[in-house]
Amino acid sequence: TTTTTTTTTTTRRRLRHTVAISREIPDSFIDAISFHYNQSSHHDDAATALLCSQDKGVSLLKSREQHTNYLNTLRQHIPINKLICLPPLESHPDCLFVEDTMVAIQDTVVLTRMGHESRRGEVDDSIKAVLCEQLGLKNVYDMNNDSIEGCCDGGDVLYTGRHLFVGITDRTNQVGFQYLRNVFSHHHDMMDAADVVPIPMMSLQGADSGGGVLHLKSAVTHIDEETLLIPEGTFGDILAEAMKVTERGYTAVRLPDVLSCNAVVVNGHVMAQDSPCCVSKQRIEQACHERDLGLTFVDTSELAKKDAALTCCSVLLSV
Repeated sequence: TTTTTTTTTTTRRRLRHTVAISREIPDSFIDAISFHYNQSSHHDDAATALLCSQDKGVSLLKSREQHTNYLNTLRQHIPINKLICLPPLESHPDCLFVEDTMVAIQDTVVLTRMGHESRRGEVDDSIKAVLCEQLGLKNVYDMNNDSIEGCCDGGDVLYTGRHLFVGITDRTNQVGFQYLRNVFSHHHDMMDAADVVPIPMMSLQGADSGGGVLHLKSAVTHIDEETLLIPEGTFGDILAEAMKVTERGYTAVRLPDVLSCNAVVVNGHVMAQDSPCCVSKQRIEQACHERDLGLTFVDTSELAKKDAALTCCSVLLSV
């Protein structure tokens, strides 16, 4: 089910996304590493939507239908023929989650050395060919070549247009964070080292459902340069404090459903999870209306059984 609201976008935005990169779902997707989301959980009382659970079965057909719908929605908000969908990698069940392979800001891209060793082959020649040959990018840095200790998953990296927040997690370490800080503070006049901010997610894991959060963006994303989606409850409170949300000039929209805190914003349009939590959807609708942002609710509930959130399935570039 997809529900769309369209409004006139007038809010100032620093970046315009001109290209999106995604990857098709492999047949091996059912063997993806792990999953934490349980869509049948009660979501309305606290930030308890992220749970570790046993495999209840993932439909490959339904997963592909939802992925196709996701891509069709994304295509509506980027230039024509600028969604690049890479072929599946059958030897890498998690390859759908292309977000983890890179961090991209304007004309600068870091290819990541992912925290789970089995996933590092997802940074393959097809990705490098798109970036360097098809798009002609010159500032492409490969962490796999430059660091034997640094690790980073793109899902731990949130660029709001003003700050680059980097979650320190099981998948992203301090060396990986420092690599990102060095690259992006060097290439962007509008970003200095202080704007690249580490968020110690490991120390938050005891709060509420924090132990089930795989990546930083599993728990927080932005809908514009000044507005963040953050879960309710103790975990969300501690996360907001760690990010210094108020001090840095952000407004936090607090949501009872953690999965709903992951949204994609592309050229003034928000793609949000079609969650069963009505309160979360209502608050997102209100926030988008107040900011003149378009809004589409996209159902990725089947993909979520394998850790997928909306941002996982694409990388947006401004080139």
